[in-house]
Amino acid sequence: MSAIVEVETWTVADGSEADHHEMIRKWFDFLRTHHAELFPEWKSVRYYRELGTDRRTPTGRYIMLFEFRSVAGRDAYKERRKDWSGPYAAYREVDPYQFFNHDAVTLEFWEPREPDQWLEFD
Repeated sequence: MSAIVEVETWTVADGSEADHHEMIRKWFDFLRTHHAELFPEWKSVRYYRELGTDRRTPTGRYIMLFEFRSVAGRDAYKERRKDWSGPYAAYREVDPYQFFNHDAVTLEFWEPREPDQWLEFD
């Protein structure tokens, strides 16, 4: 089975910038503590702020890349978490989605290609 990357983008709800940034930090702290028990299907999570073509000016859009070990693993995780019960109730408390402009959220999926050719540089 091959990995899959879920790409989620959003803008922050009006007046919620500070709350959004604080919740993102809390969310990452929660993930560090509970990764093994709640998110074993996750291979990595990366967070970005989009910049304009000048590469300096923020556009107001944010991007999160969730790398799952497999499509089946992503689906199993979403099914387990769907009603926010059990240990996922605590996760919901730190979910930054409450500060998103819900009309601006996008979701895409990317399949890794030729990973044996990938390069990482120190």
